[in-house]
Amino acid sequence: MSFTEYVMSGQRGRITIVGEQRGMYLSEDRRMCGFYNPVRGAMRRAVNSPTPEREFERAFDAVDRTGQARAFQEVADGFLPWLQHTGATGVPVEKVHWSAGDLTLRVSPHLGLRRPDGSVAAVLVHLKEVPLTREAATIALRILQRTHPEFTPMVLDARRGRSFEVWKRTNTTKLDALIAAEAAGYVVHWRMSA
Repeated sequence: MSFTEYVMSGQRGRITIVGEQRGMYLSEDRRMCGFYNPVRGAMRRAVNSPTPEREFERAFDAVDRTGQARAFQEVADGFLPWLQHTGATGVPVEKVHWSAGDLTLRVSPHLGLRRPDGSVAAVLVHLKEVPLTREAATIALRILQRTHPEFTPMVLDARRGRSFEVWKRTNTTKLDALIAAEAAGYVVHWRMSA
């Protein structure tokens, strides 16, 4: 999702994102990138739990940073009704590496879901306060589509309980060109910010 955020950000946003990514990559303090880890774990457990709300209680017990309680509550408020509505259960989904030019991304879906119709979805989850746009979701969906072809790609804006799937009219040729160009830009930006 960080690459998707990079693609959709303006000049200042991109500078900030690359700076944050470099900081996490070079940091010896692994807590630096773990703000949402407790709530991600709660979501993974919730998809197979008879009491998914209890899984979120465990996440609340792990709150130790400013803003986590509010963020986790907003995720729970959006995710739990969405999960109940889907009727899905969890399935394993593997992380893979995907390359575009000199950029290699680890694509690690947050959730694997088996829906009532038997189809399985690989889900990337957006947890941040700023709402996810269809345009941003489309980039993540295309990367999922290319890396996990056996799954239906899905991106979930968890705070708002809104999911996105591939739009049938998506021009994949133009989208692939955009992703390749943005990947090249990210690599240059990373190298120049050293």
